[in-house]
Amino acid sequence: MRTDRTGLALIEEAIQLLRAAPATVYALYCGGTVPFLLSLFNFFVKMSYSRSAEAECSVSAVLVTLAYAWAKGLQAFCCRELVRAYTGNVERWWKPKTMLAIWSRQIAFQPLGLFARPLAWLLVFPVIYVSAFFQNLTVLGGARQTDIRKSWELARLWPGQSCTVYGLLSLLALVVFLDLCAITYSIPFLLKALFGVESFLTRSYTWMFSPVLIIALGAGAHFIIDLLAKAIHVIRCCDGESQTTGEDLLRRLKDFQNREGVFRAP
Repeated sequence: MRTDRTGLALIEEAIQLLRAAPATVYALYCGGTVPFLLSLFNFFVKMSYSRSAEAECSVSAVLVTLAYAWAKGLQAFCCRELVRAYTGNVERWWKPKTMLAIWSRQIAFQPLGLFARPLAWLLVFPVIYVSAFFQNLTVLGGARQTDIRKSWELARLWPGQSCTVYGLLSLLALVVFLDLCAITYSIPFLLKALFGVESFLTRSYTWMFSPVLIIALGAGAHFIIDLLAKAIHVIRCCDGESQTTGEDLLRRLKDFQNREGVFRAP
């Protein structure tokens, strides 16, 4: 376990973890996050442009709520697969009882983050600790009674590293958002310049400032960055738990052992 790892080195290690992760990690993440983002985008479109917005508000809000609960459950399962890829642990989390416990705990606690994070940004609570707590709860799953307390304890580990990581991730999210804006805004004008395709998008610039479009681009940036943030917290949680369990030392011993069971020199 490395406690002197810098924030940039941690992000690089998380990227390597995602590159080595199995396809089930991306399938679970996309299967949970994409429906939620689509339902959220549909909600904003209906509330902004539909003439029957008042009549459809309650139904659309319920669909967004269900999609959010669905997303948090699958994201927790995605993190369990990332933990398996990082530690090599073969613990079976996909038992029906364990899955139900994880899902119910995520549905019970993750919505609190929708209120705690804005309050944290107002400096009512330390924003780094609050965000890390909810990310750690996603990583640990919450199937055990001690996961909530452990999530908070792990969130307070290595505060300097946390500040660096969150600062770099915030900068990266801004860069990704601006890149998506540049790509989206340039497509209509590239079609006009290259193929002569004329549309209302090239006659007026008001669509560029549409709140729905900005929300959609922000959701796209979140979709790209969030999985990286979860991989970072998977590494932090596994390293933090290794302080008391020594799992990192056992993993290194397995790496030094060949197929015949004989230890080799590093």
